[in-house]
Amino acid sequence: MSFGGLNAALRDYARFGLLYLNEGRNYKGEQLVPAKWVRASVTPGAPHLMPGKNNPGSDWPMGYGYQWWIPENPEGDFSAIGIYGQFIYVHPTYNVVIAKSSAYVDYNNTGDEMEFESMEAFRAIAKGL
Repeated sequence: MSFGGLNAALRDYARFGLLYLNEGRNYKGEQLVPAKWVRASVTPGAPHLMPGKNNPGSDWPMGYGYQWWIPENPEGDFSAIGIYGQFIYVHPTYNVVIAKSSAYVDYNNTGDEMEFESMEAFRAIAKGL
């Protein structure tokens, strides 16, 4: 299988988001993942991976790193997105991590819209805190 199989609790998703928020350091301050790699993993590395609807190399408005999605009009925020609506959203500017678990029943029909709406909601929450 090329894209699935992570089995974790919502609290684990949040911890993973905190690891990325802290540039690879755990809650004790120990560097578990090199900060340079964390930054590279949330930075699109090729023109066709850049966010934006007007990107001629892609038909998707979100950019992409190493399993991380970068929303349109990036503000330094990024998200891991799982099928049926799981998210780990990180917005370093506002020091926010949001973990969301769900089972969106209409994912095959309107999953794209749900993902875009969720990203906008997460951004609004981050800015409102």
